[in-house]
Amino acid sequence: MPKPLSLRYLHILPAMLIRHTVVLPALVGLAMVALIIGGWMLLPSSAERGLSRETQRNLEHLSARLEAHFQTRLTISEHVRREIIVGHVFGKSEFLSEARALHELFRDFQAFNWIDSNGVIRWIYPEAQNRPALHVNVRHLNVPGPVLRAAEKTGKPRVTPPIELAQGGRGFAAYIPVIRKGTLLGSLNIVFRTEPLLTSMMEADFLQLYDVRILDGDALVYESPGAPALDGNGSFSHSIAMGDRQWDITLAPTPANIAEHSSVIETLVVAFLLMLSLAFAWLMHLAMVRQKKLYTSDKLFRTFIEYSPSAIFIKDTKGRYIHVNSKWHEWFNPEGKEIEGMKLIDLYPGDHARESQAMEDKVLRDATAVEYETMSPHADGTTVPALVHKFPIFDDHGQLIAMGGINTNISANKKTEETLRHALIKAEEANQSKSNFLATMSHELRTPLNAIIGFSDILIGQYFGTLGNARYMEYVKDINQSGHHLLSLIDEVLDISAIEMGRRELQLEPLAVQDLLSDCVKSVRQRADSQRIMIALVAPSDLSPIPADKTAMRQIFLNLLTNAIKFSHAGDKITVTAQATGDDIVISVADTGDGIRKDQIATVTEPFVKGHSTSHVTHEGVGLGLSIVKAFVAAHNGTLDIESEVGRGTTVTVSFPRSRDRMVA
Repeated sequence: MPKPLSLRYLHILPAMLIRHTVVLPALVGLAMVALIIGGWMLLPSSAERGLSRETQRNLEHLSARLEAHFQTRLTISEHVRREIIVGHVFGKSEFLSEARALHELFRDFQAFNWIDSNGVIRWIYPEAQNRPALHVNVRHLNVPGPVLRAAEKTGKPRVTPPIELAQGGRGFAAYIPVIRKGTLLGSLNIVFRTEPLLTSMMEADFLQLYDVRILDGDALVYESPGAPALDGNGSFSHSIAMGDRQWDITLAPTPANIAEHSSVIETLVVAFLLMLSLAFAWLMHLAMVRQKKLYTSDKLFRTFIEYSPSAIFIKDTKGRYIHVNSKWHEWFNPEGKEIEGMKLIDLYPGDHARESQAMEDKVLRDATAVEYETMSPHADGTTVPALVHKFPIFDDHGQLIAMGGINTNISANKKTEETLRHALIKAEEANQSKSNFLATMSHELRTPLNAIIGFSDILIGQYFGTLGNARYMEYVKDINQSGHHLLSLIDEVLDISAIEMGRRELQLEPLAVQDLLSDCVKSVRQRADSQRIMIALVAPSDLSPIPADKTAMRQIFLNLLTNAIKFSHAGDKITVTAQATGDDIVISVADTGDGIRKDQIATVTEPFVKGHSTSHVTHEGVGLGLSIVKAFVAAHNGTLDIESEVGRGTTVTVSFPRSRDRMVA
């Protein structure tokens, strides 16, 4: 399939840009270097030669000091290594003591560290300003990692190239492996921050007289602020050994220093050349950045279009195709015909072409994007559901210059929607069947259960004579109590079934909250007193009535109080609090009992889920109390919140709207 015309010559553009951004700056740079060299050659003087000799001497002096300075630190580190090997330094305290002594002696290193045999920094001195590096695994770092491994392998000290320090700033590090009888114990690590190290070895006015640049290979170690290019005439270089690495130090007099050794003419020439060099560097930078941005942006845009799973096209304001991607060709033009300049009517059936044209006219007329679903005819004769986005394209001045479109095949989405719809229907049917089953079974169980309770009541009352043996009375009471318990469970199942099936309608009426709560507390007080559990009600008497179903509300708070008693023990306290806050009445039931685990709170309101914190303790009930509370609270358009801590107790808070207009029927 041939490429669209607009892409056919795209590969030429990068070559043109690269050629111009390299050749033109190179020619200008060579011309500037020639002018600088020629100027210095035309204006030789004894003062300049004297300045050159002075610069060389200072360079050699700086190089010797720096090399000796670093070598001294390595030598001291070798001493510490030997101390560790022979066992004079064998723990953290001894190591930090040695490190502290070294730091008192030499304050120009950033940190003195111990790295264990796994490559992890374990001990650091001083720790305060170097804490970010603690516990860092050096072997995992891009630059220091290979250097550390090389030191461990060879058993010799190794130095990193310039790096960004974990403590912040740039510097370098030395790794001195500690090996005892062929076993790697770890490594000493000296960290230097570059700028403080170098400036401490320079005289106060050194940087005013000289520009300095230090390279480790191609990596910049240090460059004095505001230094011009140091590779021209008047600069001198010297190499020094920094452990196993080589640093190249370049030194050149500053303009102020040159001015002291130059005539007015020399100063003017140098100033002119420096300005010209800066102008060249700036212009080259602008040109390269601009070309790079343009090329990168264009490449990203076209790559995105070509690899998009959707068919993408761009048209002019007359509706003629300018550019399409490969997916568009695959769907609508597999023969690869030239489509530039073609319109909708040339490619699609009449009805689809008219529908699409109407949408494109709207985009061009209103200068706004449109989105619609349609049945898109493909070239292979199939018609697939598609989501189409069409949008205007503006230039930098806000003028409409083109229109774009994205055609996305949504066949899979449609199939997924249909599958989900059928699954939802089946789930609803299954849930309805479950509720019907529970309701039916509960009703069927009530009939024999009522008979059991009734007959046991007759036996307890001994209406037809005494039972004879006292144990019979005990057994009958157990039967009666179990029957009532089972009946209450069946009632809960019926309630939850009715709620789920939508058969439980609320009878809203003005309800006095304080009276309701007082009545509920009285209902459970005897049970609480029998277990030596204290119940307190804190509710102002002037609480305004709320629209609510009295039966449902009573069941809510009886369930909450029953749960609180169930999971409390002798000496615990239950507090019921009610208050008005804004448009709501907020009621909380707090106990000091067992509490609920955090991972159970989210599910404790689900049907048949128990929320006790310990699995070896069992309580009556099947786990429907809180689910009924949740359903009734939601039916009143209220909210339910549970806070709990194991061993500290549970607080359940419900809130209800104070006015009927905020209720959901």
